[in-house]
Amino acid sequence: MRIKAFIVSQLVILLLTPCFSQETYQVGFSSVSLEPDDRFVSLALAGYAAPWEGRFSLQWKEQGTIPHYLDVTGTNNHLYCVDGKTLLRSTTDISSWEKICDSPGIRYIAGWSDKLIGVDDEGKLMKLDLSDRKFKWKKMGRWSNSIHAIAVAGGHLYLVDENGLFYVSDLGRRKMKWKKAFFHPLPNIVSLTGDDDKLIALTSDGVLYRQGGNYQQGKWIKIGYKNDITVKEDIKSITLAGNQFYGIDSNNRLFTGEHRSRQELTATALSIASGGKAVVVVALDLTGINDTFTALVKEELHKNRGLSPSAIFINSSHTHFAPVTQNWPTWQESNRIADSTYLYTFVREAIVKAVEESLDTAKPAELYIGRGQADLGYNRSLRDRPDLYDNAVDVLRFRYPDDKSEGLLFMAACHPVFSDAEERFTLSANFPGVARKIIKDTKGISRTMFLQGTAGDINPLDSPEFVTGEKLANEVMEVIDGSMQRVTGPLSHYLDTVTLEVPIRSKEDIIAYSHDAKINENGMLKERNHTWEQIMLGYLNKGMKQFPMPVYVHTLNIGNWKLVGFSRETTTPYGLRVKEMWPDRMVSVAGYTNDVSSYLPTRLHIEKRNYEGMDSFYWYGMPDTYPYDVEEKILSEIKKNNR
Repeated sequence: MRIKAFIVSQLVILLLTPCFSQETYQVGFSSVSLEPDDRFVSLALAGYAAPWEGRFSLQWKEQGTIPHYLDVTGTNNHLYCVDGKTLLRSTTDISSWEKICDSPGIRYIAGWSDKLIGVDDEGKLMKLDLSDRKFKWKKMGRWSNSIHAIAVAGGHLYLVDENGLFYVSDLGRRKMKWKKAFFHPLPNIVSLTGDDDKLIALTSDGVLYRQGGNYQQGKWIKIGYKNDITVKEDIKSITLAGNQFYGIDSNNRLFTGEHRSRQELTATALSIASGGKAVVVVALDLTGINDTFTALVKEELHKNRGLSPSAIFINSSHTHFAPVTQNWPTWQESNRIADSTYLYTFVREAIVKAVEESLDTAKPAELYIGRGQADLGYNRSLRDRPDLYDNAVDVLRFRYPDDKSEGLLFMAACHPVFSDAEERFTLSANFPGVARKIIKDTKGISRTMFLQGTAGDINPLDSPEFVTGEKLANEVMEVIDGSMQRVTGPLSHYLDTVTLEVPIRSKEDIIAYSHDAKINENGMLKERNHTWEQIMLGYLNKGMKQFPMPVYVHTLNIGNWKLVGFSRETTTPYGLRVKEMWPDRMVSVAGYTNDVSSYLPTRLHIEKRNYEGMDSFYWYGMPDTYPYDVEEKILSEIKKNNR
């Protein structure tokens, strides 16, 4: 049905095309939030390995106090607590509590749908049916070992003992049968909670962990801690009620957990169609995505809408203040793999929705392209080459003749990396988000999207990000207030792969590097290098000698405007040299497109053995940097293809 609708929409485009010549395109726009909701208690932020303790989205908001308690739990509608004698339930607004029933000796409780599971001082397992107004505890069984906490997750009851060992029983069985849980032990647990798809633990040192399940081989993944910047509370107990996360401190103050965010992360899509062809540019307020995820999204859009992979251009802004959405295999464990539900469900669905809405809302529009200049950054790794900075600010403007409304796609090359202490723990789009807001507030243009240029080696001149964002917004508005070139002509799209491989080092070389005493004086680098060594030795054990590190070059020709996108963290010279290939055309060049799995350095970076040219490859879990002639190989391929 969706493919049929898409074919019909393309026939409409074909019929309309002669009426507007090739100067009016069918243009659609959509923006869908990437802000994590309450189902994600806390997510690791990407972009920085430091602090090694991690950066997480969780913050606490005080809601009042609760009565004295021994344990607390939640169901979809209420919080419950026991004090050794009585079971209490919160009112709807959690500001007051009411007695439900006597509960002598009950020490631990866990919510399970419309029931509570309890354990008393003697190890008796009890069940209370909350739908039965008699509110009477009934015996389920007995537990003879020590208990430190209990929780229900996914229809299973979990008990943890004093050694951090977990035992599990399926609550769907008529008779309880216990076995050791498959996941790793976690010592010093003081509180445990769960729901349909997650199990969360709090340890005595105030660290929060989520059980990774099969996806993380049973490891406990850190999701929060007291960082003394955005989290200063001494939380002693936790629970979930519905999707709401709660914490309680030693003074019985009750807090709700929430994501600390500026509420500006989006997946934005701009569709442009003409002559029976359609292309879609997608902008993500994310640090990056990997090609395997990109392939899944494009496959779904091909199935739903008939779009080829080369027609979908996906660019990440590389904000350092978004949830992890790519692989960082040598980082601390909380950052190595994205939350699977956030990435493969939440983000994937947002991208697909944005693209499909942009196609469904497309209508005749005029396109204009312009270029300004703004000194947003500097070359952080080639400081002796100030000429290797591209200060171009490219702006694509689309106007709808029917209602005179408009929108903007703008791009520049600069790392969204700087912020103050609190903002480093805050979800945000960084300076691109600041720029979008200023444009909206000043010009009333709400349809805006940002593409990241070849910013691999570019840092902002200014800090915090509000200065950079204002600079960028002012230049974008200067461009649209001036003379812009009308975009005319047909569409074409190409996605090329430049095949590159690097050798995997010998076992002796791997061990020699990972045990380098001087490098390992830094504890963070020592742990990184140990993890890198294990990954590399694993490749050798599999018999691998070469490691593929392809570079994708994506080209969209939208009339007389050419948009070229490189995969990986592309450094400045690539953008400058691609623009030189077509001196008579308006050429815009993006990095961070379709795949961000390492840096893309040039000979200059590799010879200097700087971060972009060498050290960053260890952080990305790569065997080595690229060969010295990588730039020549890629650019000669682009020139030969002449897309």
